[in-house]
Amino acid sequence: MPTPDPTPGSGSGSGRSEAPPKEPAPTPGVAWWKLGVLTVLYLVQGLPFGFLVGWLPLYLYHQGFTVAKITFVTLVNVPWLLKFLWAPLADRYFIARLGRRRSWILPSQGALVASLVAAALAAPSLDLLGIMALLTLVNLCAATQDIAVDGLAVDLLEDHERGVGNSVQAAAYKIGMIGGGAGMLALFSPRSPSGMVGCFTLMAVAVAVAMLVPIFLREPPAPAAVMEAREGRGGVTVGRILLSLFTRRGAVVFLCMVLLSKAGDSIANPLFRIYLLAAGLTEGQINLSMNIGGMLATLLGSAVCGFVIMRLGRRAAFVVTVAGQGLSHLGWVALGLFFLPVLRAPDALGLQAVWAVALLEHLVSGMLTVVVFTLMMDAVRPEAGSAQYTLLTCLYGGLGFGLGMVSGSIVAALGFPVAFGIAGLSTLGCLFLAGALGRHGYFSGKRPELTSTA
Repeated sequence: MPTPDPTPGSGSGSGRSEAPPKEPAPTPGVAWWKLGVLTVLYLVQGLPFGFLVGWLPLYLYHQGFTVAKITFVTLVNVPWLLKFLWAPLADRYFIARLGRRRSWILPSQGALVASLVAAALAAPSLDLLGIMALLTLVNLCAATQDIAVDGLAVDLLEDHERGVGNSVQAAAYKIGMIGGGAGMLALFSPRSPSGMVGCFTLMAVAVAVAMLVPIFLREPPAPAAVMEAREGRGGVTVGRILLSLFTRRGAVVFLCMVLLSKAGDSIANPLFRIYLLAAGLTEGQINLSMNIGGMLATLLGSAVCGFVIMRLGRRAAFVVTVAGQGLSHLGWVALGLFFLPVLRAPDALGLQAVWAVALLEHLVSGMLTVVVFTLMMDAVRPEAGSAQYTLLTCLYGGLGFGLGMVSGSIVAALGFPVAFGIAGLSTLGCLFLAGALGRHGYFSGKRPELTSTA
């Protein structure tokens, strides 16, 4: 029997042609220029936070402040919690020729440079309240920049790019944190006010250089749907799109996940370095294990998690990272219960325990951040990307803000191990939400339709 001719138009005895086999659709690629732009913008946003958690607490400790007062300084992060109040402005008002997001990124970065310069000049002569006022101003400028940069990420990243994009964003932010914490600690001593001058000056220079990226960025024109939302045509408004975040089926479960996933980290993170300092480790040992080793582990977790999401899917990545983060906080409980006497020596065994627990906690923390931020970006509409995504990030940090402020008081009343235990159990509680999140489509990777209630 002759072999049938596979070309179209030919056939066998039936006279019917055989369709050629379909080739599998190619895997969509990632636009690396997008990732480069987001890398620079998120990197400079990490500098002030790295300074706040990696350098400033040691400075205040050497100035004689109690643990409760040091953790109270987290009040300066209030602008990051309230930024949702002015985030809708970034979706609605912009200069079309300049670009929807550049209209906000460039002015906020310029204001951030000015506030850092002012802090460098004035901070050494101020008391604690004065320093907090300056840091609040710095955070106000940085938070406004973050609104626009988050909106830019929502606009640029496609469905298949979102996991890798959030890995890059988180990794870049962590690099900035390393620079603001370990980098500053290596360059400037926290024992002297002159060190604070150097920290603020160097951060101002870094942000000024990073402004070159948005200056040369050419944004695509805002799509028609954005203009309709901006002008309120066709019944589509920014306000309606913002509220659609809460009317989707399963919204309550999703918002509970956003709140709880950050709670444990917010309790534990302000305590790590103070605990180790009080336990007998030197500043150099803390810098190596936490600011360098820990931050590098966080960076690794952030960098690889996007590929983990692509490989395992959003649901599996969520379960693995939540479990890992909760168990790592319980590792700090074991450290406090069994290694505290050793740390007061400290010997090789105690330091190895610190390194093991610190690296694990930072690794899974970086991964969990990417997973949660990917899920949040999945849930928003680009017509109001800044407003919706900013609101979610404010909720993400809101509960954590309050817990971070009182974490020192928890230690004073109950001790470090109890505080770390509360952190671990609160994170593990997120595992009970995974089933409902899956049923309501939050692990699908698809953005909801504006009119959808499912």
